[in-house]
Amino acid sequence: MKKRLFFTFLLLLTNLMASAFDCQVDGIYYNLYTSGKTAEVTRLYTDNNYRFSVDIPSSVTYNGIKYKVTSIGQYAFNNCSNLTSVTIPNSVTSIGERAFYDCRRLKAVTIGNSVTSIGKQAFYGCSGLTSITIPNSVTSISKQAFSGCSGLTSITIPNSVTSIGDYTFECCSGLTSVTIGNSVTSIGRDAFYGCSGLTAVHITNIDAWCRIEFYDNDTSNPLSKAHHLYLNGEEVKDLIIPRSVRSIGHYAFSGCS
Repeated sequence: MKKRLFFTFLLLLTNLMASAFDCQVDGIYYNLYTSGKTAEVTRLYTDNNYRFSVDIPSSVTYNGIKYKVTSIGQYAFNNCSNLTSVTIPNSVTSIGERAFYDCRRLKAVTIGNSVTSIGKQAFYGCSGLTSITIPNSVTSISKQAFSGCSGLTSITIPNSVTSIGDYTFECCSGLTSVTIGNSVTSIGRDAFYGCSGLTAVHITNIDAWCRIEFYDNDTSNPLSKAHHLYLNGEEVKDLIIPRSVRSIGHYAFSGCS
């Protein structure tokens, strides 16, 4: 009797997971919100369902009602190992937690210019991603958003961004240069930890910074790679720390030979 009840429970759970979306249009799954007539991109949880190139529309019509696509939901493309490119329309304002987690073959992402937030671990482990443009609409990049994106070679944080989360670019070993916009007021713990190829960081407004932390990943020889600090395109040899800085993190200038 217990085995039969357990089997029935598993069957109900499987059916629930398989139907955890409101509609599917042109191969893309959505959750629909009738009150604001908006749609969120989601997935069929029992299947690694997104493959190759996905072009998300700005709106979708279902049962005669038009819904505006405004968000990429949590886990929407999580672990879609055959996904190679994604285009996110201007209608989308947020990219959810783990939205593209471990999409290792993802090479190209176009983010629309209305996205304001990139969720926790949104692009975690996307090692095939070689470049990404963060639009000027983004104000926050959450914890580990690009952690493990070892294919990235450079990144520009636009002036709209005010905060960069903990471990955001952790272990981005291919990253060689970073440009940080002048609105950033906080950079999380170990944001660039393990970026062994990083040689240049361009900061346009150090007065706004609350904390600066950079780490050399080669613990066996901490002076093996000299770090370089740039302000407005010029390398800094002498640095005066302004009154606005409240704290300087551990090893902040380690390896500046």
